[in-house]
Amino acid sequence: MIRAAVAFPVALAVGFAVRWAAPRLGAMDRPDAALKPHARPVPYLGGVAVGAGAAAALAWGGWPLPWAVAVAVFGVGLVGLADDVFRLPPAARLAAELGLGLVLAGWGIRATALPGAALAWTGAVLLFAATVNAVNMVDGMDGLAAGLAVISGVGVAMVAAGADRSSSLAIALAAASAGFLYHNLPPARLFLGDSGAYLLGGGLAVAVLAAGRTVPALAGAASCLGLYLLDLVLSVLRRTVGRVPVMVNDRGHIYDQLRARGLSVSECLAVSYAIHAVLGAIGLAAAALPVPAALATTGGAWALAVAGLFAGGFVSGRGAGPQGDRGLA
Repeated sequence: MIRAAVAFPVALAVGFAVRWAAPRLGAMDRPDAALKPHARPVPYLGGVAVGAGAAAALAWGGWPLPWAVAVAVFGVGLVGLADDVFRLPPAARLAAELGLGLVLAGWGIRATALPGAALAWTGAVLLFAATVNAVNMVDGMDGLAAGLAVISGVGVAMVAAGADRSSSLAIALAAASAGFLYHNLPPARLFLGDSGAYLLGGGLAVAVLAAGRTVPALAGAASCLGLYLLDLVLSVLRRTVGRVPVMVNDRGHIYDQLRARGLSVSECLAVSYAIHAVLGAIGLAAAALPVPAALATTGGAWALAVAGLFAGGFVSGRGAGPQGDRGLA
């Protein structure tokens, strides 16, 4: 809890600092009728606040993580910052994400619960890249991505504690996200930016891998990624069904479609948080079960979630347009 008590105020304070500095640096996300519907320019350096809060918490009492984790998590945050400033091509971003995932796997941060070295390496690299993109894709509504990160961080930390694994990173990310969230709740005064979304995605992926040293713990911790991964799966399905390239932008994400169905922003947040929390709670319960029961519990819950949203028209893309939040990578 000491790490949380450090991360929250540091992220909160740095959030005020970057809100002051961003206009002077030109680091502002400006409205665009097609892509960015916010009413006024908003600073996009929220990733600095989250990163500072998480780093301060982790440094308290001695840095507990291998250097490769810092390289991967803060490195992917820098990739996101470069994208915020220079608009990197999707292929370049994806290559960087996969490369940093390989750095993690090469240092031993792998999905070791999976059978065989090849699956352990592949699972770690793909989870890292997928979670980075999943968090970035969800970061299209004030208060959404960071609020989900608080829930995910707490859930993964609980899975880690139950498996007698370190929960330091998950706790630091959850508390730093909570500090940033003060600035990001509607109407947002500070955006995560790609830097913050990438950093959160990379950090949560590492926390899942650290907690998931057994099959039930890995399945449970991954389920705590909830709406992030659910929206990613539905986005891939939606674009595949619509015969649209996966990396093409659209406005068909779950939160977009909830808005298209008449929900207010606060109602969308409440529904999204609830879905995320339920999937996390199922993952937490599954982590304590034997392997067959854990896989049946998480697999069944996710199958029902995807099938329910498919039946509700969320894959067909009701309310979706050709432009909007970025596609994968």
